[in-house]
Amino acid sequence: MLFRFFIAVLAGLLILAEASFGQQFSRIDSLRSLLPRSDKRKQFDLLNDIGFAYRLSYPDSTIWYCTRAYEVGQELNLPKELSKPLSFIGLAKAYKGDYKSSFDFHTRAIEVAQQQNDSVQLAYGYNNFGRLFFDQGDYTRAYENLIQALQIFEVIQEPAGLAYVYRSLSNIYKSQNDFEKALDMSVKAYNLRKRVGEPRTLLSALSELGLVYSELKRVNEANRCFEQADSIAQRIDDKISLAEIRLGWSEFLVKSGNYKKADSLAHLAYTMVVKNKNLRLMPRANLLMGNVHYQLKEFSDAVPYLKQVVELKSDVHLDLKRDANFYLGKIYEQTGKKEEATRYINQYLILKESLVSVDLAREIEKLQFQLEIEKKERENEQLKAMAAQNESVIRQQRLQNIILYVVIFFVSLVVFMQWRNTKKRKESAERLMLQNAEIEAQRREIIRQNEQLAKHNRELSDLNHEKDTLMNIVAHDLKSPLNRIRGLASLIEMEGSLNSEQKKYLSLMLDSTRAGLDLITDLLDVNSLDVNREPGFAPFNLDQLIADRIGAFSHTANGKSIQIQQAGSAGEIICDFDYVTRITDNLLSNAIKFSPAQSVVTISLADEGGMVLLSVKDQGPGFSEEDKKFLYQKFKKLSARPTGGESSNGLGLAIVKILVDRLNGSIELNSQPGKGSEFTVRLPKEPA
Repeated sequence: MLFRFFIAVLAGLLILAEASFGQQFSRIDSLRSLLPRSDKRKQFDLLNDIGFAYRLSYPDSTIWYCTRAYEVGQELNLPKELSKPLSFIGLAKAYKGDYKSSFDFHTRAIEVAQQQNDSVQLAYGYNNFGRLFFDQGDYTRAYENLIQALQIFEVIQEPAGLAYVYRSLSNIYKSQNDFEKALDMSVKAYNLRKRVGEPRTLLSALSELGLVYSELKRVNEANRCFEQADSIAQRIDDKISLAEIRLGWSEFLVKSGNYKKADSLAHLAYTMVVKNKNLRLMPRANLLMGNVHYQLKEFSDAVPYLKQVVELKSDVHLDLKRDANFYLGKIYEQTGKKEEATRYINQYLILKESLVSVDLAREIEKLQFQLEIEKKERENEQLKAMAAQNESVIRQQRLQNIILYVVIFFVSLVVFMQWRNTKKRKESAERLMLQNAEIEAQRREIIRQNEQLAKHNRELSDLNHEKDTLMNIVAHDLKSPLNRIRGLASLIEMEGSLNSEQKKYLSLMLDSTRAGLDLITDLLDVNSLDVNREPGFAPFNLDQLIADRIGAFSHTANGKSIQIQQAGSAGEIICDFDYVTRITDNLLSNAIKFSPAQSVVTISLADEGGMVLLSVKDQGPGFSEEDKKFLYQKFKKLSARPTGGESSNGLGLAIVKILVDRLNGSIELNSQPGKGSEFTVRLPKEPA
């Protein structure tokens, strides 16, 4: 599998080389024509430029030209820039997949730049080192090297270098899903490249900035960046970049739901790809066209594009094949062609698993690279230590030879040297004894600190237990006076003879005490659920339980003119009656609480073989994507608010989730903002 992965990557690079090399060929040919009539210093620059231009298309050519450039630089004994060809060779080695050799050449480039005090090349060396580590997933080393490059570029005020570093840092932050910091870095890179004014680098910066804005869901800014990049690509007549920008822009518009504009851009990009016979972009363009037609429900138009992706012969573009199979499966499923839908969905699952294996192989390769680098670093340290030791031995031998010559004439000097050596050995022994004593003291300190940590852990456990106990005591102590207040308020209400203002305050008092009692009940329930009580399973009729709970909530629903409907049947199940009751109460209470007046709440039951389905559907405000992230967290209040002034403590759904998990069930939410929500609970009909 790993071998197949490398073959796939190599094929992808060759396709990329064919697409981009055509743009570079005329420039490379022009540079090569200048070589014979240029002096040695000019040849050094030309060889580097040619090698750099070849790095993506033919990295072996980069290695050849830059090796010649390095030899010319050594002949000229250049005071600066001698590390540049070594850096370019390191880049070429990385593009070939020889990351160990790439590491070696980047290390040599940095050492040469340090020897020459060449700040510019040293900064570029650290930047290249950072990108190498980033590509191999070692983000810590990548960040350290990029920060070193950034500090040097800031001192020497090199805008082009700063832009490269900021873009590299943006990639690191994106890999960590820290898109705000990634945006900051991308904006800085864009401003620098805008100041330099080179259109191709500015185009690249705008595309990168648009992608970051798209991750942040900032649609207007993303569209503006893609539009500016599109304009620059048209102005410089860069057809390949223009096609890629429009593909990326259209893909973003599909994700953001703007299918009409996505359709227009996708057709423009597809036409350019076909016209230029761009084999690298063709699979991506076909998938995009199929996806756009699928989203627009134009299934017959989508199928030919998607099948072109599915029928690709090579192992490249497995991710595109996976997605194409998925959309074909969905299309045939929606058009009623079950057998074809099943075939494509199965192929989608196979490719999905294959990509997981490819990703695993890639991670293994990255780990092997990191191990190789760590091993090489240890070897370098050992070599340095051995070199220092050998130098010390050589110096000692020279000293001994001098002493031997001098002994012939000065016997007294021999005695003095012996005494001095004895003294040194004694001092070394004393230092070793002191070091051993320090190590022993540190060991005893570690033992003492471990004992303190164990003691602190026990104390924390005791404090947690005291907290739970205190929670129960406080909750129970608050419950009694609140019940008395509620009872007294009810008696006053029954007395009658109250004016409208008094009735208003009495209603507020009843609502406040009811909310307080509900909060205490939820707190006690959450606290008791944390104890992990085992469910008590017993048979009962789920249809009757739901009918009873609807009756219990009918008064509350009538107060808001809400109609509660029961649909379907599940019959008898063996489960924890109290747990199911509490799940139903919490879901039904939330549905009434967040539904507008004059609406309908529907409770549906269904028997699915070994499982029963219970769903509660309302016509409330629904849940946003941000709400769904915190749906079942304790005390987390979401964006929606009760429609009748009711209280919400953020515990209801958390309790439902805990109880459903205890019963080995599952809960799902189907909701869109402004279109209501439906919670679906699946529970086993009987315990396993």
